[in-house]
Amino acid sequence: MLSTNSIDTILTDSTEIAASTILSGGIVVFPTETVYGIGASSYNFESCKKIYEIKNRPSDNPLIVHFPSIESIEKACHMNDRARKLFQELSPGAITIILKKKDERIFSNGLETLAVRIPSHPSILELLNKSGPISAPSANPSGKPSFTREEDVIREFSGKVDCILQAAAPTLGLESTVINLSSGDIVLLRPGSIDATVIEDVLGDKISRKISNSQISPGIKYRHYSPNAKMILVDSFEGFDFQELIEKEINSNKSKNKDELPISQNHFKVAKIGFRISKPTQFDRVVHQNTEYAYFLYEFLIDCDNQGIDLIFCERPMPGDLNETINNRLNKASSGV
Repeated sequence: MLSTNSIDTILTDSTEIAASTILSGGIVVFPTETVYGIGASSYNFESCKKIYEIKNRPSDNPLIVHFPSIESIEKACHMNDRARKLFQELSPGAITIILKKKDERIFSNGLETLAVRIPSHPSILELLNKSGPISAPSANPSGKPSFTREEDVIREFSGKVDCILQAAAPTLGLESTVINLSSGDIVLLRPGSIDATVIEDVLGDKISRKISNSQISPGIKYRHYSPNAKMILVDSFEGFDFQELIEKEINSNKSKNKDELPISQNHFKVAKIGFRISKPTQFDRVVHQNTEYAYFLYEFLIDCDNQGIDLIFCERPMPGDLNETINNRLNKASSGV
């Protein structure tokens, strides 16, 4: 097996080359409609395990298996009526469903279930039709914001993976919604780019939000999406006193770093993302609706890391579409869990 420090990474727009890499046991980074993924053949257990090494991902955090069609999922899993209806109505698209595993040849890291989805990105569907199922988490260092830009992917994964597929960038910006249908209940495990209300409308039934101790879905147990800087979540920026909290944070840092050079406000970098930023700076991101917030959130957090931001203010999303999903990501990113 190639060392992750000595791989000659191929950059290509050819799904043929990417599929050949997958089928030969290689690791490929590719865009989906949600975020970038890092994947291997679901039939190659060693390659799937290597993804954990590259990302420094906890070994009990499962991978999502990407399929090209409902028919291919039915060969791998025990499909029930609810799952079939959701796939028929919402796929290809940003919905992942937990089902009982049927095909023992597919990597599940010891679980009796699989998290499965059909991405809508045309290049990835083309890739999947050539390579077969691909097991892939988001392409990012474990615990950090997911990547939505090719430049970030190339910077992070060149020399670590065998191939990076260059295709249209993600259009949604946040990961898929994960629903558990492996038992009798309909359980939302991770809010995502498809609102839970949409799923309830399709099924004509309510979704449960039970807290699960079993690790059958990505995104529910470990630190996720967190930038280096401290994050403060604000219900509304309108009339909010940023200065008081900035000064408090500067004084707190001074007390922690007594032996270092004193921190002045001129050297303390602050960034904001939200709807009501009266005088945006070069570090701020103004958004106008929740879909825009979702699209830019990870990009903004990654830019904060690259620019050495010390403190981040995030305005809570508006009511309506994607409110639950954006709040989920903000809460996880700010708490570090």
